[in-house]
Amino acid sequence: MINLKIIPKTPGCYLYRDSVGEIIYVGKAINLKKRVSQYFQRDNALGPKTKTLVSQIASIETKTVNSEIEALILESSLIKKYHPKYNSQLKDNRSYLYICISKSKIPVVFTAHSSNLPPRADIFGPFPDAASVKSLLKTIRRLFPFRSQETHPKTSCLYCHLGLCPGLNPNPKIYHQNIIKIKKILNGHFKSLLISLKKEMNSVSKSEHFETALQIKNQIDALNYIVSGWHNLKNLYADINLPEDKQSQAIEDLETTLRPYLSITKIYRIECFDISQIGTKYFVGSMVVWQNGDIDKNEYRKFKIRSKITPDDQFMIKEIVYRRLQHPKWGIPDLIVVDGGKPQVSAVSTITGLPIIGLAKKQETIVIKNMDSWVEINLPQKSQALLLLEKLRNEAHRFANKYRQELMSKSLSF
Repeated sequence: MINLKIIPKTPGCYLYRDSVGEIIYVGKAINLKKRVSQYFQRDNALGPKTKTLVSQIASIETKTVNSEIEALILESSLIKKYHPKYNSQLKDNRSYLYICISKSKIPVVFTAHSSNLPPRADIFGPFPDAASVKSLLKTIRRLFPFRSQETHPKTSCLYCHLGLCPGLNPNPKIYHQNIIKIKKILNGHFKSLLISLKKEMNSVSKSEHFETALQIKNQIDALNYIVSGWHNLKNLYADINLPEDKQSQAIEDLETTLRPYLSITKIYRIECFDISQIGTKYFVGSMVVWQNGDIDKNEYRKFKIRSKITPDDQFMIKEIVYRRLQHPKWGIPDLIVVDGGKPQVSAVSTITGLPIIGLAKKQETIVIKNMDSWVEINLPQKSQALLLLEKLRNEAHRFANKYRQELMSKSLSF
């Protein structure tokens, strides 16, 4: 006698066995109890083939997971392992999809039916649900961009513009690392992938490649999202708020956070400053600007350090902010953000009365000089205000590094 009461309500896969213990059908569900119960409704609610299947079920085994994506991949691996007869009989096996990754110099990721599987490729599947496969690949591609065709136009394709394709000549090392990560997902190795991503993020953070670290952090957050709940894959990137609404919320949160300590009413323009240096020769600074609800690259400025020939971040940040303030025609910032903590904020505070904060990298701490005392604020990691400040700081860091590298390239070319 089958006891439906003991079947869990979690995501996972269910395996139907016949009287001799053979697995005759494998399925997946977000709610196992709800799905399995549907098979044992009134006879007139079932089709003839399903009635035949149900008449042969002697026992039910369930395997629970945390999310839909894990259930999808587990179902595929179980079908491949056991070849249940009713998975083929209830649905034409030729309609099952496989995910293929070619073994070419630039591997491509694509789908194929059993009748046209490539001879040289890594094959994952079969997947009974074609719609879920397409949704899965769309999700993976947002995390780790890949090529889906062997040939690529000489110019950027639509997927390149959407950030989903690495283009004609991708960085070989980064691209092959992405392919390895995609294979881990398709093999269901989510935990090992998360561990390797965290190690990678910590490594690039120590090297002060903060933009890359942020990208990896976003991948970790997205991967945690899809493996931590009962989410439909297509809803991973759904958001009812428009980008403009997110920006407005970020500024409102930032204004609310800073008002008790700084003379701020409304923030219309933010300027963020950073220093990039190497050795004893190349010292540069950058200014990036947020205004009118978004980053404004037309307002960016870059500076060569003129008055210092030895490393001194706080002196250099003071110099570039001072030089920037000599140009009121650029506009007046409602808030100045400097990359750093108390030393950098102190240095800039001596040359202007404008509101200033620092963003210290280690804990992403907001540092404020309030009269003769200091205030340190740590916002939640998912705070829209903090995300905006991090975005500006990382952009200032990128822009400064780019300028320094340009100067070094010019010097080496002579």
